[in-house]
Amino acid sequence: MQFVSSLLPDGWHDPQLARWAVWGGLGVLTLALLVLIGTRWGQKPLGKCIALSLLAHVLLAIYISTVNIVSGPPEGRKSDGVQVTFEDGTLLVESDSAAAEQAESPEQNWDAIQGDQAPKLTAPKLDASSDPPPLVPLAEPERDPSLVEAAPPLAALPDLPRTEEAPPQLIAKNEPIVRPVTSRAEASKLPEGHTSEAPLVPPPERPPVKESSGATVQKPDNPPATGELAGAAAGVAAAALPKVLEGRAGNHLAGGRAHGATAESEAAVQAALRWLAANQSPNGRWDPRRLDAGIGLAADGEERQFAGAHADTGLTGLALLSFLASGHTHLSGEYRDNVRRGLEFLLASQDASGSIGATNNIYERMYCHAMATCALSEAYAMTRDRRILPGLQAAINFTIRTQDRASGSWRYLLGQSGDTSQLGWHVMSLKSAELGGLPMPPETRAGMLRFLGTVSSGRSGGLACYQPARPLPTRSMTAEALACRKFLGVSTSPDLVQEASNYILQEPPGVGMTNHYYWYYATLALHQTQGEAWRRWNEALQTKLLATQRHDGSWAGSWDPDPVWGRCGGRVYSTSLCTLCLEVYYRYLPLYETASIEGGPIR
Repeated sequence: MQFVSSLLPDGWHDPQLARWAVWGGLGVLTLALLVLIGTRWGQKPLGKCIALSLLAHVLLAIYISTVNIVSGPPEGRKSDGVQVTFEDGTLLVESDSAAAEQAESPEQNWDAIQGDQAPKLTAPKLDASSDPPPLVPLAEPERDPSLVEAAPPLAALPDLPRTEEAPPQLIAKNEPIVRPVTSRAEASKLPEGHTSEAPLVPPPERPPVKESSGATVQKPDNPPATGELAGAAAGVAAAALPKVLEGRAGNHLAGGRAHGATAESEAAVQAALRWLAANQSPNGRWDPRRLDAGIGLAADGEERQFAGAHADTGLTGLALLSFLASGHTHLSGEYRDNVRRGLEFLLASQDASGSIGATNNIYERMYCHAMATCALSEAYAMTRDRRILPGLQAAINFTIRTQDRASGSWRYLLGQSGDTSQLGWHVMSLKSAELGGLPMPPETRAGMLRFLGTVSSGRSGGLACYQPARPLPTRSMTAEALACRKFLGVSTSPDLVQEASNYILQEPPGVGMTNHYYWYYATLALHQTQGEAWRRWNEALQTKLLATQRHDGSWAGSWDPDPVWGRCGGRVYSTSLCTLCLEVYYRYLPLYETASIEGGPIR
């Protein structure tokens, strides 16, 4: 390389000139090739190849001589070097020659360093009198106003003792009631000036909601004119619990022993309710981000944008269902203050469309709406408090409108083909609302039954999958589909129930991965079937849940998030589902097996 460079004049080191030489040489080479083809000498392949090869190598040598790959610049040429200075003007390196002079100086001679001695580097002096540039503050992230801790509830529900003669009469208050969270709710005093003639709090005004043409919905300001509901609205008589919910009143252990309850299971329920009450935020919600929700992917590994981190209304709904299942409402019970504040948070989170999803994450929204609606439905069915009714009706209307008409179920977004997982939560909310006197539209129920047919499989139709497009049956979806059939009053054949039960019992609690979602729906379904399948499942369920409930420190009474969906739902999710499993003995009486007529009412 150096030999070729020495043969060429200085001008050839100019890359631009070298490129012109190379392209010109290629042109000459091409022209020579054309001439050789037309001559007799060109018919001699060996001579032609030698000539062309020589010319090509000459051009390559010219080009290479202008390229500096690993060596320094050609002899006789100086590099411009790099000059680096600080803002105060201190010169670090002025040029290559300056760097060389520094390297030759005694102070920076590396050959003179002995042992562990290291060269001393002098940093430029900074002007201490000058102020550092101000930091630019970060913009405050946008948050849903409904999720702000200090968000005021839309409708205050003061807790009053339930009387035997008539429902409580309430006085409208200008300011919402906000109390600090306590491990056990304290009894609330009647507001001053309370009289039996005081009017009920008027329902809040809501903007009109556009209805879809294919759905039958309840009008928000016109509750169904049934005898019980009309009487409760007029303040004449307190509504009795629906028959299927009667087990929630009275002694739970005495009433639940026949269905599998034990002293140990009821003690676990009481410990769980104490933990839930102690971890409720002052504004009534259960905070997902503070209680391990949205911290990772679910077991299937799919990316869901940190689903669970903003599921405030969904987790609040699940926690409220745990209190309601044990008979605690916002009007009576040890935890009535906790229930009241939770209901107020849900009503405050509802938007003009009726949705209580209150999150921008599409993977959370419909689940949150269904769980929150279910809590409102059960609270209304148990108390017939008309202050809940406008919000509940708007929520039920939203549920009905968002049902996918083609598939018959629900999904993340409007118009998407539904799935079995969404179906279960909406069936529960609609059925609980029906127990309170809000009838389910026939077309809504027909769509749900149609969807159940599309996801069913097995010799007797007892197995179920997530979606028709994903036809492989799973135990969790099989359990959820069986529970939906029971709560919808569908007449199921013994063979279908047996097929589903056998499949579920292949993986009882304690076998395989802990999955509180699966255990919850399997417990609901098998409790309604009773028999040997229920006995075996309940025995495994209590053994596992009682052994895994925490008894230490601040987590005492809770359950650790499971490895399937617990990374999304967190500790409130797992604790609520486990509590509901141990409340199943009196939460719903096993009456659904007697509904032999398809679609028969269950009260």
